Amino acid sequence: MRIKKFLVLVALVLVSGTIFQVAAQSDDKITQAVMKVYNDYLAKNPNDYNTLFMRANQLYFNGDLQGAMNDVDRTIQLAPAKDTELLFDAYMLRSKLYELNYNYDAALADVEKASTIDPTSLAWVDMKGKLAYAKGDYDTAETQFKTILQRVPRNFDAMYNIGCIEAMRGNADDAMKWVDQAIGLFPAEPQVYMNRAHVQELLGKYRDASDTYLIAMSTTDDNGEAISQLFNLADNHYDDVIASLRSASDENPRVGIFYRVCSAIALKYNHYGQALRDLKVITDNNLLEYNTIYNDEAKCLYQLGDYDQAYVYANKAIASDPINPNGYVLRSLIERRQGKGNNFTTAINTLDQALVLDPNFAPALIEKARMLIEQKKYKEALPILDNAVAAEPENAEALMLRGWLNKTHLKNASAATADFQKVLTLPDDDVTSLRGFALHELNRDTEAAVWAEQKIHELPSTGGDTYFYAAALQAAMGNKAQGLKYLESCLANGYGGLYDIKVNDAPYVNLAPLRSEPTFNMLVNQSQFNFQER
Repeated sequence: MRIKKFLVLVALVLVSGTIFQVAAQSDDKITQAVMKVYNDYLAKNPNDYNTLFMRANQLYFNGDLQGAMNDVDRTIQLAPAKDTELLFDAYMLRSKLYELNYNYDAALADVEKASTIDPTSLAWVDMKGKLAYAKGDYDTAETQFKTILQRVPRNFDAMYNIGCIEAMRGNADDAMKWVDQAIGLFPAEPQVYMNRAHVQELLGKYRDASDTYLIAMSTTDDNGEAISQLFNLADNHYDDVIASLRSASDENPRVGIFYRVCSAIALKYNHYGQALRDLKVITDNNLLEYNTIYNDEAKCLYQLGDYDQAYVYANKAIASDPINPNGYVLRSLIERRQGKGNNFTTAINTLDQALVLDPNFAPALIEKARMLIEQKKYKEALPILDNAVAAEPENAEALMLRGWLNKTHLKNASAATADFQKVLTLPDDDVTSLRGFALHELNRDTEAAVWAEQKIHELPSTGGDTYFYAAALQAAMGNKAQGLKYLESCLANGYGGLYDIKVNDAPYVNLAPLRSEPTFNMLVNQSQFNFQER
């Protein structure tokens, strides 16, 4: 079959000339190489439907759903009716693409076409069941999955799907019976635990789900999927996830990974005191040793205001990985605040060490520019920000800071406007896009306020990050009362960065305008628990 021959061609192209470097290549580079082979071949042979279908699968894997759809459409148009194996696979792929676009009727139509090509295949039975489940037709879905079990009694995926159906029906005992049956059959298979955890989530048993994800993490290699799901679950059920991890570490006090995952989740949600507790257990007992652990411990201590101890761990991070510029950037921030503060010379010297390692390292360039701005060295800061933007043209932080500098201190309105407009063209996935701040600088405060509210409703509130940015935005716009309301919500959702709340005044995002308000200190004093090691 020509598909197999083409796979050999791809493999030869990838290996030739690079056989000794394959292990060092990134997945992105490999993907780019594969796509180049496909594209070059199809440029010369545009009607080779086998190759079109192979590229469709690769585009699907890459996440380019529209590109995959285009190629699979042409595959179906070009493939002869006698090539039933390929057409079956093409209809099944297209049904998956339709499903991902929530076009369930079109997906079902392709499944029906596949079923006429190979009535004995269980692939279309499974897909028909999943589509029925997605549409809320649980009776039809159950029939499909039980058909699979009649032919393959040990199919744990079908058991999982029936468990999901029972969970959606509210039948908790029956739901758990199905997924536990799968675990009984395949106790060493990580996926059966992942399946059980998902069913537990459907049932609202989030602590149980966390425990099950930890079991999956402890079985054979699950490719990090369990940890990823724990992070996702913590978006809305943070306390359940942390309680589960703490229980696991209490039962297994010498297993460093539980403390590490717990600290990483706590850090993601700005719970620096919680993260510090687990990081200290790791370093005090020598359970794990990575520069990232030292770096995170330094970050926590810095955010909690213990600059001297933070400096100790920042140095340990650098000693552990002296060629990583991130360690020098963090140490420079700590140095700037040590003692009486304003240690700009020392801090900038450390940033320069990072820039020796990587002259285009945007975080170091941005922090150096900030420190120069704090010293009123505006003209010196500008070329450094130019370098940061050149290094990372879509870095919203660099663009906002340069625009603000040009607007506020260098009186170059046109250059400032260009940078703010550029920020508006960037992806707006979370508050770090700084879109609302750019709108404010462009005198579009109503839109800026709407942006902040949208992000609060779109993103998880755990950790208070969205409220922190909203408070900083309202403070920048001069709306102190609204800024304080957002700050209250920020602290109520657990924001634990005492430095960010009380100290940080570096441009561009900060709460400095709110700190003179009597309510500010009252809110912070009421939230001392956020800033404690626990």
